[in-house]
Amino acid sequence: MDQLLLFFDTFTILTLVKLLVVVLLGVYGIFAGLMALQIKAMTKAITMKDDFIIQILGFLHLIFAVLVFLLAVFIL
Repeated sequence: MDQLLLFFDTFTILTLVKLLVVVLLGVYGIFAGLMALQIKAMTKAITMKDDFIIQILGFLHLIFAVLVFLLAVFIL
């Protein structure tokens, strides 16, 4: 019981904001993954001259989203 009271004693608004930022960045990472899958499906359906550039940009966006999430987890 004392542990629970100690947890609520140290829980602040800043802790809540940090938790929400990490959760939202996780959702953004999922969105980036789904967007990369959609780009892959789109380039299969419609072939263009420079579709590899779009695929590379989608993949770089996914990597950036994952790196930002990991950075937030370690920093916050």
